[in-house]
Amino acid sequence: MSRSETTNTKTLSDTVNSESTDNSLFQIADRWTNNITYRQLVISSCVGIFQVWWHPYLHDFKKLLPFLCLFNVFSIFIGYPLFYLELALGVVTKKGVLNCWDMAPIARGVGFAMLTICVFSALAIGAVGAWCLAFFVHSFHSFLPWLHCAASAQPACAARHRPLPTGTETPAHSFFFNFVLNLKRDGLDGGLGNIVWELAVYYIFCWTLIYLIAVKRIYSYSKLVLFKDVLTYFVLVCCAIGATRLNGADRMFKECDWSVLLQELEIWHRAIEYSFIQMTISQGSLIMLGAYCPAKQHKLGTTTLLSFLASKTSTTTSALVLGAAHGALHRDYDNVTDVWSGPSASMILWSDYVARIPGSQFWSALLFFTMFVLALSTAALLVQTIMSTFTGRSIRKINWAFLIIICCLFCFIGVITVCTQGGLYIVNFLMNWPVGKPRMAIGTAIAAVVTYVYGQTTFCEDVYFAVGEYPSMFMRICWAFIPGFLMGTFAFALSECPAGEKLAGCLVVTFIVFPLIIVLLFYFIFKCRIRNIVVRNE
Repeated sequence: MSRSETTNTKTLSDTVNSESTDNSLFQIADRWTNNITYRQLVISSCVGIFQVWWHPYLHDFKKLLPFLCLFNVFSIFIGYPLFYLELALGVVTKKGVLNCWDMAPIARGVGFAMLTICVFSALAIGAVGAWCLAFFVHSFHSFLPWLHCAASAQPACAARHRPLPTGTETPAHSFFFNFVLNLKRDGLDGGLGNIVWELAVYYIFCWTLIYLIAVKRIYSYSKLVLFKDVLTYFVLVCCAIGATRLNGADRMFKECDWSVLLQELEIWHRAIEYSFIQMTISQGSLIMLGAYCPAKQHKLGTTTLLSFLASKTSTTTSALVLGAAHGALHRDYDNVTDVWSGPSASMILWSDYVARIPGSQFWSALLFFTMFVLALSTAALLVQTIMSTFTGRSIRKINWAFLIIICCLFCFIGVITVCTQGGLYIVNFLMNWPVGKPRMAIGTAIAAVVTYVYGQTTFCEDVYFAVGEYPSMFMRICWAFIPGFLMGTFAFALSECPAGEKLAGCLVVTFIVFPLIIVLLFYFIFKCRIRNIVVRNE
């Protein structure tokens, strides 16, 4: 059996021989032998804490539905093809985040940028895990503490079913800010404030569990997959049914304004970033998972489609439930809620939602336990990505001492930043800038290198000989136009960087994408130097 093109000729026997050579260099025992278990692991990467917790426009009824619609469109034409491309990179090269770019040395900086995103994402997710654990613990009180207002709350808390006076907060809002975060209300003026020790204990406990998952290698993570996915969908389905019974749940449909899609360009690049985050693109995890693809032929198209559906259903369901909860809260307080934008919105709305349904303590404990498990599994996947990069493709060679150092560093940095009185502002900054925005630049580099440097035809042949499947025409067309579109969007996003927080965010994003630029420059300098030497010798 053979396949030839005008540019190159490749035979199946050549591929088998090359694979046998690679097999002598790597421990193939790490590769999956069960297609079903492996596919389940990849799909599960799209069912994590980001899908249930991170929704940028929950605070704004006008933008929520238009944003979700735009996000789903970009997920089809950008997220879906890039998911397939990253997974295929791991399958074809059978190498980690850094070494997979041996196929195109000009892109070696992409791996370093991916690892940086992993670090920032893990730091933010650790904080969310600590928040969820705090709510889970408080769910075992004789009644939920955020059902009623605390007399000691500052600023004052307003009871339900009456107007919300200026400067006051709803019970769930007040509990989260005052008794979980002990939040500074003046932002980062004067520094981060004191360490919130209860939250720090929860954060350290989270990272202890993450270490115990990671030290058992990726196989221990795979054992969590079935449990946490079934639990997540059970909770989401139950919450969706309960959300339909809330008074005011339809407010997000009545007040949505589709004209914001034409009036505000920020919502467009936010939707692209969101599609990358929700499908775990540009953080290296998919390349790592692809490297563990079963030795026998595996249908990447089916795995990608199922992962796409898992991401869309979990993300959209949780967003609509939270939108319904916000509508009910809006109705209780005469059309004013003062819900902040950013990472606090979903925590407040989830806690407010469970307080409204029968058996609130049970559902609160179940919901926040589920979110806690999702945070652990997502952070563990990021740590596995980092560790597999530094230990080679074989995760069996993992150095437990090195893993302890990594987890201890995350604990130390997290305790002095996200576990302080100003920790919420740090998490908000991380999600708005280093976790989201650099992904567009990385996606641009991946699609451009595969399509225009390595060669799309050659790469598609590699995929065919690796898994017996040729990428569809839709994929190849999307890979061709994605680089230009993403690069323009990324440049526009960075062009709107005034002084203050946005300036700091732009500097951090520039730092993350700097390896891409510096490697590119060195490559061209080295290539031109070699070319000049050859010309002079001739």
